[in-house]
Amino acid sequence: MQKWQRRKDERPAEIMLAALSLFVANGFSCTKIDDIAARAGVSKGTVYLYYASKEALFKEIVYELMLPKIEEVEGFIAGYKGSQLELLKLVIRHWWKTINESGLTGVPKLILSESHLFPDLTRFYVKEVISRIHSIVNTILQKGIKQNEFRKIDTVLTARVIMSSLVYFSMWDIALKEYDQKDLTVNDMIEQQLLIVINGIKK
Repeated sequence: MQKWQRRKDERPAEIMLAALSLFVANGFSCTKIDDIAARAGVSKGTVYLYYASKEALFKEIVYELMLPKIEEVEGFIAGYKGSQLELLKLVIRHWWKTINESGLTGVPKLILSESHLFPDLTRFYVKEVISRIHSIVNTILQKGIKQNEFRKIDTVLTARVIMSSLVYFSMWDIALKEYDQKDLTVNDMIEQQLLIVINGIKK
């Protein structure tokens, strides 16, 4: 009985991971609930038992797999007392490590490729994920200016420029690396980005 209960408790996470892999590989519109059920090893009815629709399933992926990671960073930077320059490096490096290890690398590609087909989901993603990530970087930049580490810059635009590079890195890793310079890594590009950004904004 206990073993069965543990298995049942694991089903939502298994369904979410199955859906995420299929959304990224095949696209949101081309992925069917039947496909998700087969990948997760459950019936179609079981998927609907937990999630009312494919859209609800995507939102739950964001709530359960992405937002806790963003909240963790928000809490960390709120209590951080040291150098904002070092914090910026830490957050950017942590960003890649987190999305790479959690299988979320392909989400930006998914959103960008199908945003016009699912505007409500896109608005949801922008509000819950992109805006909060921009706010994290913007906060670090503003504190860095106050602590006299960074020169006076437009922090909103700078945050967007930094994050746009990171979105490209994730898309390159999942979609372009196979056809490009295979010995190059995202870590290499992040370190180069940090060198350019820090030299551009520090006092």
